[in-house]
Amino acid sequence: MRETFVALLLATVVSSPAVSESPNIVILLADDLGWTGTSVQMDERVPGSKSDLYRTPNLERLASQGMRFSNAYSPAPNCSPTRMSIQTGKTAARLGATDIIDVVPDETGRAVYQFFYDDFYRNKPMHVPLPISDLADEELTIAEFLKQQDPRYVAGHIGKWHMGGGSPARHGYDEHDGLTTNAPGRQGMPDPKRTGEITERSLAFLEKHGASGHPFLLQISYYAVHTPVLAKPETVSRYHGYSSVIHSNNTYGAMTDELDQSVGKILDRIDALGIAGDTYVIFTSDNGGESDRPVTSNVPLSMGKTHVWEGGIRVPLIVRGPGIAAGSQSHVPAIGYDFLPTIAEWLGAGDRLPDHLDGGSLAGVLANEGAGEVDRGTEPLIWYYGAYRNMKHVTPQTAIRLDHHKLIRELESGREVLYDLDLDLAETTDLSRFRPEVARRLSRMLDDYLASVDLELPTPNPEYDPTRDSGLISVGGNGSP
Repeated sequence: MRETFVALLLATVVSSPAVSESPNIVILLADDLGWTGTSVQMDERVPGSKSDLYRTPNLERLASQGMRFSNAYSPAPNCSPTRMSIQTGKTAARLGATDIIDVVPDETGRAVYQFFYDDFYRNKPMHVPLPISDLADEELTIAEFLKQQDPRYVAGHIGKWHMGGGSPARHGYDEHDGLTTNAPGRQGMPDPKRTGEITERSLAFLEKHGASGHPFLLQISYYAVHTPVLAKPETVSRYHGYSSVIHSNNTYGAMTDELDQSVGKILDRIDALGIAGDTYVIFTSDNGGESDRPVTSNVPLSMGKTHVWEGGIRVPLIVRGPGIAAGSQSHVPAIGYDFLPTIAEWLGAGDRLPDHLDGGSLAGVLANEGAGEVDRGTEPLIWYYGAYRNMKHVTPQTAIRLDHHKLIRELESGREVLYDLDLDLAETTDLSRFRPEVARRLSRMLDDYLASVDLELPTPNPEYDPTRDSGLISVGGNGSP
């Protein structure tokens, strides 16, 4: 009897598929999708951490097959800085990615978003240094790191790039859509956000490389759900007659629905190719929801995109893959610049990462049903947004989170506020007077970090003239990039 049991056990072990030392990686990156922007309840303790209108059954399926993170963050409150940070494992502050690349004038003195440069970088209360205009060649990306470990890796980047540079090929990507920014996501019918087009090209990549025998990295960067709010009429019609308290924009719901349908097609193809057992899927967003005018709502979180308050940086994060418990939940804080160290550990190459990374590996948490700690290069989580956005009431700001405490500093006024996120998710009660030792400690840690990365900070502008500040009266554009 014992011999029979041993034989059955050995047969089970032999027949169980082993996870490759070079697994496939698929990163699904939504644009401006907030923490409450799906029908997945991101925190089992917070009923309001899912939408009361938007329906995302495929993301629900992904969550049922993997792990949700309730305390997940984007590295920055807007686009380019987050994308650069994800690729490199470094904070936006360390990179000097303090705003979107489009505000930087070219050699002719013109910027892609000239009105942003004119309104928010000239004649402001503080002299605001410009951000970097592209991802430097010396920065090691996820694609380049994977190829260092295994030259068989093929890397694809489909959709929105928005990191400048000569070409994604400069940063290790073999197949890509070029130097795409926001423009393709404004094309209108018949595929208003190019969601279907991006998905079809991604499916072709999966078909080509999924059964090839070599590992791959595929980042799918959607234009949805960035403004302008566009969706197919037939999708919008499915939301007619629905009422909600928090989310009320039916077209936005339809745009989210179309994004979700595409996620479902990607998951279906991975499963159909028989590579799900050797493929990690990461779904997240580049920043929180666009809450001005309003486009959407981030309630119960405060503020939205371009703010370092929770509404601007807390985002959905769902991870599926080998060894990750189905339907699991983690409350461990996670951030986009953790992805590179996590992927490195999945390859058994965590000790081969470059120096001066800020992220840490989530692999242990993912393998331990959501429990554990993350050993980061920089212990606290750090955010820095060095720009003005008058229409959003945003001035240069920075923030730091350690455990459940978060300190926010507005650089123009010097005001600092302290929140306990376990008790005050909406960031309504400043605790700095009641926990002064915590506030002082976090403030010092933030100062030390910003000094350590040689970030050029804004300085007071003694020549500022509010009567000539065009940003005070201009709202600019049809959406905030």
